[in-house]
Amino acid sequence: MRKKSAMVTEAENKKRQRISYTILIITIVFLLIASGFLTWNWFVVKDLYKAFVINFIGTSFLITAGVGLCLFFLYLFTVIVFKNPQRIKKSSIIKFAVGGIFTLFIAISLFLYGANEARKSMQDLKDYSNAEWQVKDMVVTDVYRGGGGSITLIETEVGDMVIHYERFLIQEGQTYRFTYLEATKTIIDVEQIRKL
Repeated sequence: MRKKSAMVTEAENKKRQRISYTILIITIVFLLIASGFLTWNWFVVKDLYKAFVINFIGTSFLITAGVGLCLFFLYLFTVIVFKNPQRIKKSSIIKFAVGGIFTLFIAISLFLYGANEARKSMQDLKDYSNAEWQVKDMVVTDVYRGGGGSITLIETEVGDMVIHYERFLIQEGQTYRFTYLEATKTIIDVEQIRKL
């Protein structure tokens, strides 16, 4: 009887291991796809709208990979807390339960953030296809260039805007004509206004 019980436990452990490896492999695949799109965006794409679309796809896969990593840890925490196959002490199980709650909070936050960004990006894709973009002359009050050099945050009178590729160096205090998508404030065209 004890041998049969050990065989069942061994089979359950292998099943849990397969599930955790599957979640981890899917997460790694999403991460590799995200890295491919974002790298392609940084080094190859020079059209602002294409850069916006490719960044949206890459970021979506990146957020999905983050949620997948959270699910991997949640699965492990759930097995430890509810099944406890290694017969861990109750005091240690409480730590795993707290870790699981914290991981669940991160997963939900990532999912909601990703869903909100996807909704805004989809609205901008629809606006672009209907030629419903905004064109305004604005003074740039601040510029922040990220470490990778592909995404630049620009502060203007309408708030923060994003440009995915600078065709020329945008400078503080200068006036530019920005064509941008309203929902994400993504710049799809920029012209420098020459002062006479």
